[in-house]
Amino acid sequence: MPGICAVIDNTQPADVPTVLGRMVRRMTHHPWYVVGQRADESSGVGLGRVSLGLVNPAAQPVPAADGRIVVVMDGELVDYHQQRRTLEAAGCQFRADSHAEVLLAGYRTGGKDFFRTVGGKFTALIWDARRRRLIATNDRFGMKPLYYARLPGRLLVASEIKAILADPAVSRKPSMRGISQFFAYGHYLADDTSLAAVRLLPPAGWLVFDAAEDRLSVDRYWQFSTAGPQKCKPHEWLDRLDVAFKRAVDRTVLDTPRLGLALSGGLDARTILAVIDHDRVRPTTVAMGIEGCRDHRSATELAALVNCPHHNYVLRSDFLDHFEKHLDRMVYLTDGQYLSQCIVMPTLPFYREHGIDVLLRGHAGELMHMNKAYNFSISRRELGIQSEAGLEDWAFSHLRAYMLEAVDGPLLAPRHGVEVDAVDVDALARDSLRQCLQESAGMEPLVQRIWHLFITQRSRRETALSLMKFGSQVETRLPYIDNELVDLLMAVPPGMKLGETIQADILRRRRPEFLDVINVNTGTRMGAGRTARKWAGLRQKVLAKLQVRGYQPYERLGLWLRRELVPLVERILLDDRCLERGIFQPDTVRSVVRQHFRNQRNHTFLIMALMIFELAQRKFVDETPTDNLSSSS
Repeated sequence: MPGICAVIDNTQPADVPTVLGRMVRRMTHHPWYVVGQRADESSGVGLGRVSLGLVNPAAQPVPAADGRIVVVMDGELVDYHQQRRTLEAAGCQFRADSHAEVLLAGYRTGGKDFFRTVGGKFTALIWDARRRRLIATNDRFGMKPLYYARLPGRLLVASEIKAILADPAVSRKPSMRGISQFFAYGHYLADDTSLAAVRLLPPAGWLVFDAAEDRLSVDRYWQFSTAGPQKCKPHEWLDRLDVAFKRAVDRTVLDTPRLGLALSGGLDARTILAVIDHDRVRPTTVAMGIEGCRDHRSATELAALVNCPHHNYVLRSDFLDHFEKHLDRMVYLTDGQYLSQCIVMPTLPFYREHGIDVLLRGHAGELMHMNKAYNFSISRRELGIQSEAGLEDWAFSHLRAYMLEAVDGPLLAPRHGVEVDAVDVDALARDSLRQCLQESAGMEPLVQRIWHLFITQRSRRETALSLMKFGSQVETRLPYIDNELVDLLMAVPPGMKLGETIQADILRRRRPEFLDVINVNTGTRMGAGRTARKWAGLRQKVLAKLQVRGYQPYERLGLWLRRELVPLVERILLDDRCLERGIFQPDTVRSVVRQHFRNQRNHTFLIMALMIFELAQRKFVDETPTDNLSSSS
């Protein structure tokens, strides 16, 4: 994924241009990327930016008029024009149509306070030469990763871990805390990664590196409010949500040519499509699935209702013939930090081939219907959580349920004389979760903190990594992760945010005809009664089990791992490099593979996590550092 990077070196400043060059090359995944960099050997500072050149295309780095402050930025401000007008009214002058220049002017006039007002999905690096100070920051939800590594007299910051590892002095020692999180929850938490030396900037992060004093501090410029729900009647909440969601969508679609929308038969992208002003914007919609699937049928019907150009991407059986290549590429793009089924990898060129530069996606729509939020899904029973201990117990048991519960024996091997077994994995993972929950201490009611955990951890550590794949080809925008909208959703009483209530109301106001298109998650139209949903769900399960055409899911990964992908699993996980690495217990790995092959237990996600982790070790840790780590890059 394109992004930004920086190196500051007080010990060997003459090496900065070389190190910066290697960092930039490692983030340049296609020859058509736009690269900008600036290195100063005398001060030991280098800044770089790699871009798709599609949005916010002004040249970077951007220096202030006096040259004393320089900024590089990845991403964009959804309120760019508003922020620019406000700064111009305050006397700021601009030389170009540049989002980075707006951030620079905002920093100079308001410092940290300015960023509390900004909306968008971005990361930025600001070098203040007079103070010899680097500031690294991001949007309030941290939806673009920015990693950093601290060495004596040196700091490296980059959008990709592989760029930081361009410096061979950065330790490759694994983080057992981070690894425990990955194999407990399927993603990392807080600022941990798979490497002890590499950290992730927190959301609304404000990292300051004082090069003169060789001092690093990490803070935040914004935090969620812990105030309880406001007093409003249900219809008043729905009125406010409709208006806020419309504004959020408008911010991401207006004045955007070559716009696309990843559409399915579910709720989230459908609701985005419903509120778009189709007299001003006609997005190209794309749906992915196997031939004849219900997602294709529902998405085609939705697009036809608003006369949008639509394309169905068919995931064909030959996808498995290239699965190893797709897996390798996915690990490369995400630095091995993301648990993926790889089914979207063959679709990535499809968007540009169909004229899409900016792709809308429905991630975080679950904030409106948390009864369907993966392992974060809750029901009305959870509304009665009354204690911190009850909240922690619920979160730990639900978030780890699909990875380790069916594993016999310890997954991690003893290390450095410290016994790290299954109990220790649980202890490390639970301690990490407890610390994350502390961020929302005081938020009422207690169950509201599950929403907080979803947006601050799952969205930031899972969704943001998923977007790195798409971001290697097109710009992505997320209407649901909008400052105004999320603030409002966090204030709405939890009981209103469990089912279809909010989105059904928006559709009823904006596109009532969308209500009649089958919701593939329930198998029936929106607003159907409980009995109808129950029978439709049962019907879907039976027909899917009977392998009736059109009732199959996107993929059958668990089945593939028992059939077509058996040789790949054996080649990666039963290889001596994996078994003798000293991170996993060899007998446990063999048992997991054997049980899955024999259909004794379902270890689908654990096997994928193990393969992804092992491939990342081979690609980023075992190999001699080079500028190009992937033959497909």
